[in-house]
Amino acid sequence: MSRYCKVCGVEIDPRRLAILPDTQTCTQHSTAEKKVAMVVQMGEGDHTWTETYAVDREVYDKIQEAEKNFRKTTTPKKPKVKPTEEEEAELSVLDDLEEEETELSEDEYIDDEDDYSTDDYTEDED
Repeated sequence: MSRYCKVCGVEIDPRRLAILPDTQTCTQHSTAEKKVAMVVQMGEGDHTWTETYAVDREVYDKIQEAEKNFRKTTTPKKPKVKPTEEEEAELSVLDDLEEEETELSEDEYIDDEDDYSTDDYTEDED
């Protein structure tokens, strides 16, 4: 026995009728909205498992908003730690060493390269 959609007149799929025998609309004109899958971890420690729930979009959005608000209230603020005088001294020494290493003259740079001489070196003009 075939049945036709009361909105558009198209024949309702027999598989839909097998699942929902009282339906009067095709899938295109169904008022049911798509569901959203949520994966939830349950249990504690070594005894954990996950469960999947199908929920309406409205419910999903409310849960996401609640989680977002919860994270805002529970996120600990990192304390600002000032370095000690000894640490500051060590950092300044390291900074000085890095500056000395990066400040090579043209001759020192070119002498390190065997394939280039100072005669071959020309600067790019902008």
